[in-house]
Amino acid sequence: MRKDIPLKGQPMFIENHLPGQSTFPLQTLTLRQVPPGLLTISDGRGRPYFSQRVSGEISIQVGGAPGWHAIHVTDENGVETASAQFRVEARTQLHESSGQFQALLDQCYYTMADEPLKHYTRYQGKTYYYLVDWLRDHVHTLKGMKYFDPKLYTGIELYRDSQREDGMIWDNVHRREPPGLEANHWGTRFQYADFERTFEDGTAQFTRIPVENDVEYLFVEGIYYTWKATGDTAWMASCLEPAIRALEYTVTSPYRWSDKFGLLKRGHTIDTWDFQNEEDCLSDFASWPDPMAIHLEKTRFGVMFGDNTGYAAACEYLAEMLEAVGRSSEAPVYRQRAAEIRQRLDAISWNGRFFTHHVPEDPNVKRDLGVDESTQISLSNAYSLNRRISHEQCAAILQTYRQLRENLPPAAPGEWYLIYPPFPKGYDGHCVPWQYMNGGISPIVAGELAHGAFEHGFEDYGVDILRRSLELGNRYGRMFHECYTGAFPPPPPRSFQAVNLLPFANCDSTLNDSPATPAWTPGEHPELGRLPKGKQTFHDIPFEIDRALALSSHAGYAQTVEIPVNARAGAVYLLHTLARGEIAGTLTIHYTDGSAQTSYIREGKDVLSINHWDEQSLPAENRPKIRAALAWKDYQPQHLHVYVSLTGFDTDPEKEIRSLTFQSATDGALWFVLGVTLSDSPVYLPPNPLSYGIPRGWGAAALTYALVEGLAGVVDESVAFERVCLAPRWPAAGVDKAEVTIHYPASNGYAAYHYHLDETGKRLTLTFTGSGERARLRLLLPESAASVSGLTLDGAPVAYQMTSVEHSRYLELDLPLSGVHTLEIQF
Repeated sequence: MRKDIPLKGQPMFIENHLPGQSTFPLQTLTLRQVPPGLLTISDGRGRPYFSQRVSGEISIQVGGAPGWHAIHVTDENGVETASAQFRVEARTQLHESSGQFQALLDQCYYTMADEPLKHYTRYQGKTYYYLVDWLRDHVHTLKGMKYFDPKLYTGIELYRDSQREDGMIWDNVHRREPPGLEANHWGTRFQYADFERTFEDGTAQFTRIPVENDVEYLFVEGIYYTWKATGDTAWMASCLEPAIRALEYTVTSPYRWSDKFGLLKRGHTIDTWDFQNEEDCLSDFASWPDPMAIHLEKTRFGVMFGDNTGYAAACEYLAEMLEAVGRSSEAPVYRQRAAEIRQRLDAISWNGRFFTHHVPEDPNVKRDLGVDESTQISLSNAYSLNRRISHEQCAAILQTYRQLRENLPPAAPGEWYLIYPPFPKGYDGHCVPWQYMNGGISPIVAGELAHGAFEHGFEDYGVDILRRSLELGNRYGRMFHECYTGAFPPPPPRSFQAVNLLPFANCDSTLNDSPATPAWTPGEHPELGRLPKGKQTFHDIPFEIDRALALSSHAGYAQTVEIPVNARAGAVYLLHTLARGEIAGTLTIHYTDGSAQTSYIREGKDVLSINHWDEQSLPAENRPKIRAALAWKDYQPQHLHVYVSLTGFDTDPEKEIRSLTFQSATDGALWFVLGVTLSDSPVYLPPNPLSYGIPRGWGAAALTYALVEGLAGVVDESVAFERVCLAPRWPAAGVDKAEVTIHYPASNGYAAYHYHLDETGKRLTLTFTGSGERARLRLLLPESAASVSGLTLDGAPVAYQMTSVEHSRYLELDLPLSGVHTLEIQF
């Protein structure tokens, strides 16, 4: 059905277009019944981008600034004979022939948008919105969310407006609910040096984790990202004095600056994280050992290189912003400071392959942490790839990670370690080896590595990282989790002995023939009719499944069952499930010497909750506490998911076990024990593949900007995409067609292109547009392209140059961006 656009004069109309309907950059529109004359189209900023004499019908591609585009037709006397308008809307989107990278972008956006933390607070009468309530998390998530979220200002303004008098920036804001009644946890720990302040109305508090030394440079980085996305130079200018004070605080505070090295310092943490090892905590004679606290006379300080590469990059961001507002005379101070910091850092931390993560101020400090720290490669090496260190250093770091990729521990999902190898000792209070910061695997590292790989001639490696990241996302809910277990050690040699439950069982393993079952609401307890019977093995542990113990304080069930064992063992394993209640009961192991050990059986720890039947649904904070594994699951309409858990308890192998006593809880919970097996070795269950830690949007944002700036190759070289670098690297992924639009909702700036390499591989067409003025093309050539035999822009030959990085060849030239343009290249 045809809907005409309102117009005057001749009945010109846009085919298949409803009044007010949005069109998108590079979409083709067909105008019909155009009166003879000069047809001109202007974009949302009033800039003409199409002008041609037309009569009857014409198809055009939409381009230029978003907003209402105006169509005018004038006759030979300059009199307007027809007009119309249509609305252009830009959105970040990516479509390409493999479909993989569109799926990756979708997963990243979902992960970032699904961040569960609170997003608002009120401070001194103003409401502030942020992506995450920790500044660093907000800034790191901003790398990806700036392409989707228009609300960017106040996430930085909160920390600008609350800056401490000496320039320090707060680490986080914590809402206290209900106000004044919640215990002041942070204040108790950090008021000793004014590292905590509660709001006047008691509704929230600011905290600075004392050991952290990344907050000030990340504040400047956040200003820079926000300025780029909003294009608001006046707003950026309002942040410059706070930015200067923040960077000056860092180099003058005795808590932050090493006079010995002329570099940023901190206590011994795992890279940029906020907790020190137990040895350093105990050596600091504070009132109580706090891993986040530092003390000027007692903390054993050192240089963590990531604080310094981040600070150096922030100095250069500040210099660029100063120049943009006409304060160019101040910029050289910060550019020189950045250069000096990098030089001093290289002298003490660069080992030729990567940066050593911690260099102590006192060379006599020797920590017993179970690993040669000079061999460890940590998170900030991946960050530093994108902090303007030299190409030679970037290439060496990338080669180090590629070598690690070829020598991964068993079952590791990737080489994207937060530190590798982990600390065997010293950090168990926060994360045991292969978990979280201590050897966990993170999408942060994957994204930063991929971004650096695309920029430094390792495009195939960048594509490989993105593809493997997509596989990881697909494996666990089509999203990205906080962190992943870094290694899965093989189980120890074990032998097993099943315990005979048959003489003591009071129901069938289907759970349907207990004498008290009718007293329960029908369908309330799980039904295991499809559970396999007889000798069955779960996670390499054998069980005999026949009849079961049904334990409950409810009438008709057993409340206590004691089963004789008379054998030695290193562990007791249970196969069981639970209905109604949070505590199933207790297991008591009685030894022949009269001693005993009792364990409570808790939902979410020893038996998986109905809400936690699969690993990906477990809350991150609960994953380290789980000592149960999923053994079997079933879907039933009346229960949704029915599950059986496997858990284990260590025993004293030097003592003989006389018996096992199962005691039901007193609150009516129904606990079914389906199998019991002894092992001669301590408990071993496969680690949960999902670890825990940071907000998950942080890693998804790193992958997003690797995809946007690296593979799709859309990089803002000014603000709001006024000047843009187009560097599509699709040949590295074997992609021959791609349609890309990258958009800042905060400013409505965007850049878009259609990429097509024909089936012969001899002709490449790039059609592009944007809201800005100029583009710099940096086009990765296909490996099959021996040379360029011809190049035209809008049908006319143009000059270009060839450059290379590592083994990759790029074609480069400067281009107009406003309007719609087509580049054709013959190979």
